[in-house]
Amino acid sequence: MRIISLLFFLSSINAQIALPTFQAVHTPQTLSSSSSLYDFTSHTFTNCGATGRNGPTLANCISSYNTSWENNTDYFNVPSDAGIQYWTVPQTATYTIEVWGAQGGTGAGVNSTDGGEGAKMQADFNLTSGTVLKIIVGQQPSSTSSGGGGGTFVVQSNNAALIIAGGGGGGPGNCCGSQVSGVNGTTSNSGTAGTGGGCTNGNGGSSGNGGSASSGSYPSGAGGGLSTDGGSGSSGGSGGKSFLNGGQGGSGKSSMAGDGGFGGGGGAGHTGSWTGGSGGGGGGYSGGGGSCGRSNWGSGGGGGSYSSSSTNASNSSGVREGHGQVIITKN
Repeated sequence: MRIISLLFFLSSINAQIALPTFQAVHTPQTLSSSSSLYDFTSHTFTNCGATGRNGPTLANCISSYNTSWENNTDYFNVPSDAGIQYWTVPQTATYTIEVWGAQGGTGAGVNSTDGGEGAKMQADFNLTSGTVLKIIVGQQPSSTSSGGGGGTFVVQSNNAALIIAGGGGGGPGNCCGSQVSGVNGTTSNSGTAGTGGGCTNGNGGSSGNGGSASSGSYPSGAGGGLSTDGGSGSSGGSGGKSFLNGGQGGSGKSSMAGDGGFGGGGGAGHTGSWTGGSGGGGGGYSGGGGSCGRSNWGSGGGGGSYSSSSTNASNSSGVREGHGQVIITKN
């Protein structure tokens, strides 16, 4: 009887003791990789209809693009309408960036030759939401210009390069002798030398510098690089500006010879009693060399290229006709 009473007493006490319950642990909410400043899948950045040695304005690009973010200058801008497009990364993620340099100009006249074609570079990059990228889309010179094609640049806000594709060298205008086409933009970091002309052409730049102008007759301007301008020909075309100096194409010796394309394309050299001129160097990570003319007009060298990533790389020299472009896709 005593044992039964004791068991009943212990059972009553146990019924009055609350057993502990275990709650799920809640972590404070923070901005995660799933958060996005605006909807984004992919976008193609273009020259927005601009041609010649100067890049597009903000109004040019707003009229060319059809996005949810183009009218918000916190997300997209072209400061001072100076041609460099500023784009804000919407979401922390991996992005594939593809860039093409512009083709060099085709000189005026019946014996003119084609400009070299722009290079293509591609890679994957891990980008953080709110990061601002600065973009130059290389432009091909006008249809009668022997100027160099502009390089295409995607650069961080501190001016550290992500990926750059070189533009093609300009093709010479109508002159004399046997002429050659402009040299293609290359996947190499260094630009290539000008060619033809029967005299000493300028060399391509290296390590992000502009190319050199020819020391020969009727010289064109060399292509600009990431850091320094292309060389200018003595009494000839001027070199293209570097990315750091705004990326303007060089001025041609005359309107017939023609300017270089935005993105550092070198301006074309002499024109006199002949129609056309010597080809300017292409812009790029390192600029293409300028050309000259003596027995015939020379062709500009191609601009060099660069990528800070080797993930998902796909690079090709001399594959882009016309203006350059940039395609950014969120993975």
